[in-house]
Amino acid sequence: MSCMANRTRQLLFGPLLWLGLLIACAPAQDGWRIPPLGAVEYRRTDRGNASEPVRSQGAARQAAATGKLPDKYLPRLAPAPWVCQGELRADQKALVGPVRDLRDVLRAIACDLGSRGSVTKKFPRLLPFGDVVVSGSWSAPDAQGRQQLKGTFAASAIAAQGGEGRDVAPLLRTFCIVDAAGTVAMTRHLDAERGLVVAFAGSFDLVVDEGEKTFRRLAVSDAWELVAVRDNQDGDFRVRVQKAITAGTAWVRDAIDEQKSFLVDKGGDDRNYGSGRLALALLTLLHGHVPKDDAVLQRGFAELRKRRHEDSYTLATALMAMAALHAPPAEGAMLREGKLTSLPKREVPERDQKLMQKWTKQLLDNVDPRGPQEDQLRFNYTAGPRYDTSLQQYGLLGMWSAQQSGIALPAGAFAAAARQLLAVQGPPSGSLGLALASYAQVRSVEGSDAPVPHSEQRAQPRGFAYQEASEPPFGSMTSAGVSGLLLARAGMLACGENDRSLLARIDTAVRDGYAWLADEFSVRCNPGFAERGDRHVYYWLYGLERSCELAAIARLHHRDWYYEGGVQLLSHQQENGSFRAEHASTLLLDSTCFAVLFLAKATPAVPFTGR
Repeated sequence: MSCMANRTRQLLFGPLLWLGLLIACAPAQDGWRIPPLGAVEYRRTDRGNASEPVRSQGAARQAAATGKLPDKYLPRLAPAPWVCQGELRADQKALVGPVRDLRDVLRAIACDLGSRGSVTKKFPRLLPFGDVVVSGSWSAPDAQGRQQLKGTFAASAIAAQGGEGRDVAPLLRTFCIVDAAGTVAMTRHLDAERGLVVAFAGSFDLVVDEGEKTFRRLAVSDAWELVAVRDNQDGDFRVRVQKAITAGTAWVRDAIDEQKSFLVDKGGDDRNYGSGRLALALLTLLHGHVPKDDAVLQRGFAELRKRRHEDSYTLATALMAMAALHAPPAEGAMLREGKLTSLPKREVPERDQKLMQKWTKQLLDNVDPRGPQEDQLRFNYTAGPRYDTSLQQYGLLGMWSAQQSGIALPAGAFAAAARQLLAVQGPPSGSLGLALASYAQVRSVEGSDAPVPHSEQRAQPRGFAYQEASEPPFGSMTSAGVSGLLLARAGMLACGENDRSLLARIDTAVRDGYAWLADEFSVRCNPGFAERGDRHVYYWLYGLERSCELAAIARLHHRDWYYEGGVQLLSHQQENGSFRAEHASTLLLDSTCFAVLFLAKATPAVPFTGR
């Protein structure tokens, strides 16, 4: 069934009651029985080991897989041991969405309630293995509903997919090992009456050809046990989120208080990222409900004011932090709850306003000088001939923060920045019915069994890549493109710029960007281009939060993006309050700040007028 949708009060084309949600969420015979937009929580035990490299396949099969598993075979962040109702296909029997982790291969097999006998499941673009097929057969369930599966794992070269550039598949093949094959074994316990997998334990025993006559044996296992069936955003979830925000914020506060080395500018290639991280940490403290008169927060802002900011990330984040410092209390929550209909003006003291003016001028100088800037404004790290979508988003975040703080911007700057994003949005990949529901629409049916009202809108999924429209798109950049266009639109209208043709192009691009996010949606990886799956996961989730919160979107294509993203993040928090980084090179500060900002819903909605 196609899910048809609704735009928010900001992105709307007229209300329509969408009745199909009840059908999509209704329990199916022999399928999962999860509350609408709820989830099933499990407790997991996972393990990954590898042998030392050897010179032949035969030797690899006999080698002891007891050593450390190289990071390239298994992402450092284990996807959360949860099954969300929104992840199930329409018949509620199996999971949908991309699989970018060997452990999620086991999850997909175990959770397929439509598969009771033979199994043949395909997992395309599972890096670094290629296109993977798992084949086998389940034993008949015993009296307790337990089954066993034995099967094979086979990887082949990545095949091209329709609607993508001809160079995507060959590019992905360069990230794959030469060959991989082996066996899979699994047990699972089904409770047909409750419509649940009570437990499962699965394992892979693989031999991989790493090239240059080097082979290695891999042993990966994952076991899940049922904890509870959860209602959507239940009390337990809300309590956990608040505790996570508090603990994460405390860790960030301690980092500032201790003046950690990663908050200090190092010069050279690092530019002044230390100051950027300081600004990001201060922004996190403010949204983590640290009082504005807190001594550590005050010392942090005093230090930020003294720093010399150069690169666009640092300048934009400093502007965001300063705007947040002078924002009214609970601004974002009041906008979501309908208690505010527009952003109130910030009362910025003269000292800080002068600083923000200086920072804004520097930010607007950090652009690609090629071409007339009144036509397309392209942000770079510093002034020079390059640009990218991530920097474009942050340039617009800085501009919007400055404008909301009373800083005058050059005429046409928002329009020029919007044209750049329009120029680099990718081509369409099909067509779909897009479903978006606003916070206001969700509130309108609270306390009743009525479905959330929706409006219908056809859209062509079009994503954003890092730089050019010809590159394969992925989640973090598509959320950046959508967010940037929303900010540019709001900035234009706030400046009295009512270029109807350009505004219409922005509306179409935003709609199609949301369609791409809906079509590729996953919080278990950075979706889209498979090579980016385990990269910048926290940045992706914070970008998802921003692109939805800016337009007050509570449901993305019948998915509770906040709930699904929230359970992922909660599983990544460590005992000290920090959030485990996805790569060894990723700072805990970055991942922790992005996680807290997501959980706190840090981005206030922007006003949309002139429709």
